[in-house]
Amino acid sequence: MGLFQHTFSDTYARQNNWLTRVDVRVKLFYVVSLLAINLWAKNLFIPLLFISVSLILLLSVKVPLNAIFRCMFLPLLFAILILVVKCLHEGEKVWLSFSILGYKVILKEEGLHSGLHVCGKVLGGISIVIIFSFTTSISRLCAGLNWFRVPNTVVELMAFMYRYIFLLLDEVSAMWTAQKSRLGHASWKMTVKSFGTLGGLLIIRAFERAERTYEAMYIRGYEGGGILTINLSPWSRKESVLAAGIVLVLPLLVYTGNMRIW
Repeated sequence: MGLFQHTFSDTYARQNNWLTRVDVRVKLFYVVSLLAINLWAKNLFIPLLFISVSLILLLSVKVPLNAIFRCMFLPLLFAILILVVKCLHEGEKVWLSFSILGYKVILKEEGLHSGLHVCGKVLGGISIVIIFSFTTSISRLCAGLNWFRVPNTVVELMAFMYRYIFLLLDEVSAMWTAQKSRLGHASWKMTVKSFGTLGGLLIIRAFERAERTYEAMYIRGYEGGGILTINLSPWSRKESVLAAGIVLVLPLLVYTGNMRIW
């Protein structure tokens, strides 16, 4: 359970460094633009560039490698799964073949190329989102979204989800500890059964907590707004220069991403 606690923690976002001091509106502008370029790129160079730059920037603000790996672990597993599926089912030219337990496994070259392209896009996009999450607190994110005129309902839902993630993780940790103390994971069969029980109970607890939260806020006259909001300073010359920087970088990234390198 500690993996999820560290993954959703905003400890690094509350530190004082040169990336956390960058205005959230500038960072949102960069993140949206770079994610669009990452999706549009036709080669692996752009995603690999984003991964490398993100890693360098995170290390520059002293984010530990193990914290970065924890956030990249699940996306990396999904990327590997996509690569394997594409290698098995896409294309005709054989790249590699071998046998496992009497079954012949054939990996195709076209699937390898396509799978690496998709994996690069997945990891490149995730690296951009990770550096944003490590350098931006939820309160500043909500304020930035409000400044960009994102509907209040969306901002409030996001703020509530973030708030109750940690409570649900505490519930999961408590139930997990209770199951282990009662030998609920003594065998593989019991572990599967315990996971099913834990998932069902977690859904029930989530609905119960949602109902209690709604009733408490309704009784107190809550009508929306005022969730994790802070006042952003007026757009200064520094923010204007930083925002203009992406306008200069985008054409270069578009040109590079359009090159047929692979």
